[in-house]
Amino acid sequence: MKKIAVLITMIAIVFTQSFTVFAEATTAPTQQSIQELVRNVVEEMIEQENEDFRIAKLIDEINQSVVAVIGRNKTYRQQDYIYSKMPNNLQHGSGVIVSSNGQIITNNHVVKDMEEIYVVMYDGNAYRAQLLYSDDEIDLALIKINKDNLKPVELESVDNVKVGNTVIAIGTPLYFSYRNSASRGIISGLNRPVDQTYTYLQTDASINPGNSGGPLINMEGRLVGINTLGYMYYSGMNFAIPVENVSYFLEHYKQFGRIKRCYTGIQFEENWAAMLGIPTTQGLRVVTLRNDAVVSSSEIQEGDMLEAIDGIRTSSIAAYNEILKKHLPGDEVTLTFSREDKSFDIKVILKERP
Repeated sequence: MKKIAVLITMIAIVFTQSFTVFAEATTAPTQQSIQELVRNVVEEMIEQENEDFRIAKLIDEINQSVVAVIGRNKTYRQQDYIYSKMPNNLQHGSGVIVSSNGQIITNNHVVKDMEEIYVVMYDGNAYRAQLLYSDDEIDLALIKINKDNLKPVELESVDNVKVGNTVIAIGTPLYFSYRNSASRGIISGLNRPVDQTYTYLQTDASINPGNSGGPLINMEGRLVGINTLGYMYYSGMNFAIPVENVSYFLEHYKQFGRIKRCYTGIQFEENWAAMLGIPTTQGLRVVTLRNDAVVSSSEIQEGDMLEAIDGIRTSSIAAYNEILKKHLPGDEVTLTFSREDKSFDIKVILKERP
């Protein structure tokens, strides 16, 4: 009845507008034109209703792959106001199923130093979880529960992740009773250097404490990121680990049981523009060479600038790490340096980070 009342109201508005136009115009609107306006109103209402239904169905389907993660930790965030009030020093976060045999990905900071890890499914069933692998630098962890025939989330192709894509963040914000809360937004930006390690997706979908480790999903129901952090005092400034890094983490674990990071043994520093997030073409300044560096002191000296790796510019530490992430130890790459007004290339074999 409510929808019918709305429709009648919309039609009344259309007729009112039509007669207003008629009063000001020299020719009256035809019956056909009025019917066309009414038809457009009805079609728009049906389209909106279908869109709402599609989103609700999508969330319901994805929720089967979303879990809440909870455990006891006596040392983590003892001074934090929110977590210090939790009974028995419990802390919680979110996660998403990535394999049918019970593997779940979450943030490393969600499970770090947890004495016991429990996973609560959408249906309310709880399972003890085992930590398979975690990496502090990329802030991801893989845990597993003893249950089969689960519904894993599908990972989106990196090429399909665009600014403006509508996304939904699902997780357990603030309190455990808020499990499987969903918020809608868009991808606001790509390759955001939140820290000097890796780059992130930026979204205005709401991400609060407890959302960490939960999925950021597009309208096709595929994973585009893992919700990780937000700025507490700024609205709509939230960040997720991009699906590219999630794939990197999972593929390395599957092949090697850990992340095999590449290493040059060269210590760099960013220029001030990169630190402030200002677009720059300036490279990374060489600070020092370690004893096991892939180049010698006769080739590279302090103050030289690393401009590119295999032709891809290195304007920040995050960009440098993103390039190395695409390689494995033992790969040969070309490092492009500059010294004063001269540029030169050095071919090196990447090592594995100690």
